[in-house]
This record gives sequence, C-alpha cells and structure tokens, in this order.
Amino acid sequence: MPTLSEEVAARKKAVTPAQDPQRTPEMDAKIDAFIKENPELFNQINGHSKEYLVRQRMVGMMESRDYRKARNEEVLEWVEQNPDIKTRVASRVRHVPEDKRQRAFLNAAKDELQREGMRPPRPY
Repeated sequence: MPTLSEEVAARKKAVTPAQDPQRTPEMDAKIDAFIKENPELFNQINGHSKEYLVRQRMVGMMESRDYRKARNEEVLEWVEQNPDIKTRVASRVRHVPEDKRQRAFLNAAKDELQREGMRPPRPY
C-alpha cells in the first residue's frame, strides 16, 4: 500500500491538460527538448528546494503587481492633470455598477492615453 507522500506525488504527476490548460503535449515536448539541450541548467534548478522555487515565483508575481500598480498610478495622475480627459472617461463609465467603476475608469483612462499618443501600455 502506497504511503501518503507517494499518493500525493502520484497525484501531482497526474495533472491533465484539463486541470492545467497551459500544459499541453506540445508544451511538454518543447520543455523536454529544452531540458535535453540544457542538462546543467535542469540540474541546477532541480537542486533547489520547493520553498526556494515557490519564493522565487512569488518574487516574480510581487514585482509584476508592483509594476502594474505604479503604471496605474501614472495613468490616474495623467488623467488628473487633464480635466477634459477626466470628463470624457467619467462619462464613459457613468453607467457601470459602483463596485466595478474604479476598474472601468482605469481601463477607459488607459484607452484615452493610447488615443492621445502617449507611451503605450506595456504588456504585463
């Protein structure tokens, strides 16, 4: 009879594409080919603890959120400096439910920013 840790490991290995839409046979083949081309990199990463790898992933997510927050603040500051644009954006979101209005305002402001020819938003 398998131990609990063996059962957990088996369940983790048995992730299907339906459970993880980013995991496809094509992507698995591409990853396997990359691992074969870079065995020293694979061994280096494989040597790290799970905690370290999770923390590294969290750092990436944290930096991404910090960037988006700073960009959104830039956009809102720009809108505040341009009252005519603020009026246009506010009129576009006046029918949006109150709980979703702030996000809609930000999205509309980003659209206006692009129309004005300012720096285009960077992909996140």
